[in-house]
Amino acid sequence: MVKVTKRFPTYEDMVELTDNMRQIDIDEIEAVTNLGTLDCVQASVYNSEQACCFAVFADGVLVCIYGCSITGNPWLLCTKAMNSHVVNLTRRTKRIVWMMSKRWPILSNIVDVRNKMTIRWLKTIGFTFKETIEIKPGFPVIRFEMVRDEQTLPDTA
Repeated sequence: MVKVTKRFPTYEDMVELTDNMRQIDIDEIEAVTNLGTLDCVQASVYNSEQACCFAVFADGVLVCIYGCSITGNPWLLCTKAMNSHVVNLTRRTKRIVWMMSKRWPILSNIVDVRNKMTIRWLKTIGFTFKETIEIKPGFPVIRFEMVRDEQTLPDTA
């Protein structure tokens, strides 16, 4: 059984994430911002509600850092270790997103259209996809969202 732990990200966690980040996440950062990877991770963490921002570890190995901005924009950046833990963490993510939806009536953000794996994952946890836009010319992104309804807690099994 994998032991999953989480805590508010430290600076060292942010550096470790940056040093081991999946290439698709690096590409997405480059497609939507002019910040370097570490600066983007720091900005994401520092602009998130502290109660909704965590570094996640599986058996002591950093897998991802996620959060949600004060305006309801959930985000997730992963290390290469995510590939080994995606099924286990997806179950947990459904519960986390459901809890975020209790705080914000609409959760919304963007994903790089090239990031097919994350798009499939976002659909799996209940997000719907809206328009495609370009923040930087030549780099289309898709806006995704989840509108709160009063349904029961999603299946986490």
